[in-house]
Order: sequence, then structure tokens, then C-alpha cells
Amino acid sequence: MRVDSPCLDCGEPVAVEMRDEEVLSVDPPEMVGYTYAEVGGPADNRPYR
Repeated sequence: MRVDSPCLDCGEPVAVEMRDEEVLSVDPPEMVGYTYAEVGGPADNRPYR
């Protein structure tokens, strides 16, 4: 799946491509993401956010 969208902060174009839970490409490469939902399994196994 590929998602092309404007950045919600600055309006510049961003793109993410994934297949089977694997990130294949990210543009721009320094892109970061945020989610308000609890994701990533048990709390002790989640990355800090």
C-alpha cells in the first residue's frame, strides 16, 4: 500500500509505502509519525512515545 499526502504541519508532500507490515519506502527520509492510540503490543514492549 502506498499513501501520498500533504504533511499536516507544513503542507509539504509526504509518502509511505508498506507491504505485509514492512515499511518499504518513506519520503522524506527524516519523516516521523505519531499516534494517540496504544499500539505495539504490551506496554513494556512499546517504544517510548
